[in-house]
Amino acid sequence: MDQHPGRPAALTPSVTPVVTLGALVASLGAQVLHAGSGLDRAVRAVFAGDRMSDLIGHAGEEALIVTNLEGAQLVRAAQLLDASAVLLVGAAMVRPETLAEAQQQGTALLVSPFGLYETCGRLYQIFTTCREQTTATGGCP
Repeated sequence: MDQHPGRPAALTPSVTPVVTLGALVASLGAQVLHAGSGLDRAVRAVFAGDRMSDLIGHAGEEALIVTNLEGAQLVRAAQLLDASAVLLVGAAMVRPETLAEAQQQGTALLVSPFGLYETCGRLYQIFTTCREQTTATGGCP
């Protein structure tokens, strides 16, 4: 039975791909402001949003939080959720207090050179390719 009623079958994940932060950074050309616990940390899901309440309500463990929000409170929320990283979009300028909070909390903080729409499209492509490779070969680079 479909666990995601209303979602087209092609988009229903049958295999959960796991991509490392390092692979995402390389594929996106993202800037690493702080590596957190390391770029080998697994990312199993991506959540994009621009409201803190949505991020807290939906993002979770081993998630990549993609947003145009910038602030120390976002880093604290990511830490509480045990998210893999925060990815700011649009070549966002990060305030020193946000970077300091990421360093203190041990949260990976990344910046995408692309806007929210393009970043999400590229992430979708990365995870789709990974899912196909995982299904075919049992692994994802």
